[in-house]
Amino acid sequence: MKLLMTAAATVLAIATPLHASEESKTWDASDEARQFVQDTIILGMLASPYGTGWTEDEQLHTYFQRARDNGITGHEMTLAAADMSFDTLLEQHYHFRAAMAQQPENYLIVNETRDIEAAHAQGKTAVIWNSQTATVLDGDLKKMALLKDMGIKSMILAYNDIFRTGSGQLAAYNGRDIGLTPWGKSVIDEMVRFGILLDLSQTGSKTTNDAMDYMDENYPGVPYVYTHSVPAGSTRMRQTPRQMAVIEPFQTTRHCEQPSPEDTYRPHSQNG
Repeated sequence: MKLLMTAAATVLAIATPLHASEESKTWDASDEARQFVQDTIILGMLASPYGTGWTEDEQLHTYFQRARDNGITGHEMTLAAADMSFDTLLEQHYHFRAAMAQQPENYLIVNETRDIEAAHAQGKTAVIWNSQTATVLDGDLKKMALLKDMGIKSMILAYNDIFRTGSGQLAAYNGRDIGLTPWGKSVIDEMVRFGILLDLSQTGSKTTNDAMDYMDENYPGVPYVYTHSVPAGSTRMRQTPRQMAVIEPFQTTRHCEQPSPEDTYRPHSQNG
């Protein structure tokens, strides 16, 4: 039986241009570890929008070729985040698909679990689309059906800041967690209706707990996920001379990848 793992190590910057060196994406590993990755289904989380993360198609092809060479089966790829609109999502989708159309033999758009297994067996990159924001709905719940048809597999309610759906993690860290709103509940209803996973990454503690409670009460057995957040207890906290809490290895509490409070993980683990 094939093993399945997810890896957050392939996350790239969402809001800033990519200037990282080649070395920053490569780590030394034993032959045993390298073989394990080759034999295992490994899914990365990639948030690297066209125009900031990459500007030339060849950059995308090179990155994914290196990932394939090192045994990465595929990536959950972000098409929108923060306060992006539906039109922005369409533009991002176009640029990714146009680039992939140049090498169709190297990419497989995932529609069901067996597609991931097929990509692993065929040495292709499994492409799993996501939206890290509900603002792509532009206030129109009917767009959820279009997102499903486009292949969006998961969605985040609130990316770090305060939105119509609730509060993200940075807003919560600064004491502004408004919790899950009535609009947020309506968004969840449509996500469940069309089979789009609720992703609780980047989301504030109260909003997250409200969302889990709402799911458990109204849709028992329907899973929700964290695709790229870690429990806060797994990070080390220290104080700077200015008494700012700094999270290692994330370096700053204002970084977008905030660790999630432990209270959001206990019910999540029970959900499975």
